[in-house]
Amino acid sequence: MKFTTETFSRCAARLGFLSDLERIPDVVLETPLLMLYTKRGSIPHVTKDVLEMITTEKQLLTLSLPTTFTMVDPVEKTESIADFIGMKEYPVFLTIQDPAVAITSGYNEKDAVALWTRHGKQIITPDEYMDLVEAFKPDLYMTLCDGDTDMNSSSKRIRKSVERSKKMFERCLHRHNSSAVLGKKGLLGAIEGGYSIEARTLSVQTFAGEDLAGFVIDGLHKNGPLTENIKFTSIENVIKHTINLLPEDKMRVSTGSWNPETVINLVDMGVDLFDSSYAYFITERSCALTFLCQHSEANESAMISIAETRYADDFSPICRVCECLTCKNHTRAYLHHLHHTKELLERVLLMIHNTHHCLQYFKEIRESLKSGTFQDLKYRIHGKFSKSV
Repeated sequence: MKFTTETFSRCAARLGFLSDLERIPDVVLETPLLMLYTKRGSIPHVTKDVLEMITTEKQLLTLSLPTTFTMVDPVEKTESIADFIGMKEYPVFLTIQDPAVAITSGYNEKDAVALWTRHGKQIITPDEYMDLVEAFKPDLYMTLCDGDTDMNSSSKRIRKSVERSKKMFERCLHRHNSSAVLGKKGLLGAIEGGYSIEARTLSVQTFAGEDLAGFVIDGLHKNGPLTENIKFTSIENVIKHTINLLPEDKMRVSTGSWNPETVINLVDMGVDLFDSSYAYFITERSCALTFLCQHSEANESAMISIAETRYADDFSPICRVCECLTCKNHTRAYLHHLHHTKELLERVLLMIHNTHHCLQYFKEIRESLKSGTFQDLKYRIHGKFSKSV
């Protein structure tokens, strides 16, 4: 696995390329990149056939331990988890927690992490985790870590998070380096420390001198829908401090349902990879993203709620300039009807639009970085979301 960036700066927006993946060497991914959020290897409400109609590009998929933990035995009979879920053409990134589900706090142990699966609580040690990773053979994965912190965490809780994560990293790294099947996979270190500058510094020091593919800036939230409401000003100093400690040539990842305004701020600070759990939450609320739309109906909002009565007789698409399957074939009135008749198709059509919209957003981010208009795009996005407050 290889990550290259055209801009060697510590805390600034940058373009990059993720390439030379061992399993699918012909795939090249441009960053900043949106990784597609999955549950048990499937994008919610979207089949593989539909995904291929949303985008012809091979997107990076995120899989989380809580949704895949029980797959180990059948996966071992296949080449990899990508093959097992029928997505062998797509690169896969394995994360510890599900970004769409709030962490149930207080259950991590001294040398183990608590996962909440469909079958209840599961405790996993570093060696058990690495056994699972060797069975799954993901293209990228992060080290086991204790990310059970947020802005309200005590100093004691933060200290334990850093100490436990360090021990887990050391064990995971040893297994990674001695593994016959993981040597060329991308290993990312998980940086913990809550909102403590001192703790973040100690966490980064854990990785000094190690040849990692990149870093996950973890422990800023406990996942779930509340992440989108976190103000960028509350995380800005922590992110800036952390990134300034990291090597310029390594990937930087931030998972969770950050809203588009926070995303572009994080891109501006040099974060490279995000996940699309935000699009999933918007869909579950029967909303459609419109922050990229330029036509008058959506001019004053970043999203619309298709459940509102005013859309019952609105025979325009969600967005006139959108090229997604939903906007090209269906109206707001039809989506409103599907919502009130509780048809499953409503979520399918909204997920198609919201996923397309978010992918288009990252495409615009990359294009603006290439053309030197990134700050103009950032200003426009801030304007859209300030009107929605």
